[in-house]
Amino acid sequence: MADIKRPTGRPGRYSKYEKLEASLPAKMDKRPAYCDGIGLFRGAKSYTAWVKVRLPHGGVYNGRTIPVGASIEHKVGNRASFTWQQLEAERDRLQGLADRNEPLEAAQADTFQSYATDWLARKKPVLKGYGVTKGHINTALIPTFGKKAMDAITVADVNRWIGKQRGTLAPATVQRQLSTFNAIMNDAVRVGLIDRNPATRADKIRGVEPRQRFVTEQEWKTILETCERIEREQDEKSEQQPQRIRGWLRHYVAWAYNSGMRRAEILGLKAENVRLVDDAHIVVEVLNSKNGKSRYVSCTAEMRDILLALKRLDRMPGDTRLFPVSLTTLKRALTALWKATGLKDVRLHDLRRSHATILIGKGVDVRTVAGRLGHTGTAMLAKHYAVDRGDKEAAAMFG
Repeated sequence: MADIKRPTGRPGRYSKYEKLEASLPAKMDKRPAYCDGIGLFRGAKSYTAWVKVRLPHGGVYNGRTIPVGASIEHKVGNRASFTWQQLEAERDRLQGLADRNEPLEAAQADTFQSYATDWLARKKPVLKGYGVTKGHINTALIPTFGKKAMDAITVADVNRWIGKQRGTLAPATVQRQLSTFNAIMNDAVRVGLIDRNPATRADKIRGVEPRQRFVTEQEWKTILETCERIEREQDEKSEQQPQRIRGWLRHYVAWAYNSGMRRAEILGLKAENVRLVDDAHIVVEVLNSKNGKSRYVSCTAEMRDILLALKRLDRMPGDTRLFPVSLTTLKRALTALWKATGLKDVRLHDLRRSHATILIGKGVDVRTVAGRLGHTGTAMLAKHYAVDRGDKEAAAMFG
């Protein structure tokens, strides 16, 4: 009896992909097999889905430049996670992007490491304390945030970092590191890379108090006497160290005390910054101020004497700096000076605070003092530099 021919059903819409899947060998080479731009690769445990797209205009994909008319293979993911309809939709989406000459890949947000490195390079010419800021980025921030995308850093991430840093560092140190982080993230907000700086809602660092160390008259006398002793010892060893520039240390410290200028501002002074207003009035122009604005500082009588003394220093030809020493040399000399004085917890910036405090105590207007120190307002002066004159008068009246 002849076999009866039975009618066959209409093939399923996705039967061609199912046949492809069923035909795959148990062991495949590295490349997937394709049917109408849908690819499958059979691994040891599962199937991986791919799509193939032709780039009529060429382009860039996965970091490679694709020539005009060439194709790219895009890995979608585990086959079990996608229906055939979803795979076709992904193929058509990518092909549409290629046909319109649009990027196939969404732009990836910069990592913190790449953005912070670029930020540091951009800010180097104008950044005060470049070495310190670089240290914050490389040793304190990149180890924690470096691999994270800028838009993926959360408030919780910042809080965990603060807690970790507080375990081994002083509150003020962590605060300075956080300030560097804030500067980077706020820059990213301004350029539109991220919507918000996560540190603005992070935990406050407790224990950070403004340092208010002032030098008394007796301490100032001790500092000057120590400078003179150190310079005498250097003169006695001049034959052993002929290359050392001597005779500047006392002048530098006295200049800081008389002017209230910052360390870098003093080092940046050159002969051309000294201006003679009249026979009794000499000013120096400070160009590298912290706020980016220049200012003029009138010289005291002692500063005028120092200007004359500095002209007699040995220096390299063409060096017009008032103090012809490097920052490293200055740091080493000051570290040795503070240790030799025997004074507790004293540093150069305390001379700046003392300068402001003395002027306030003598009745100089607060705004005048703030301008001399390079502040745009009086809030920082009251918080960090000068003992309030009103409080002093209140104590006298109570007594």
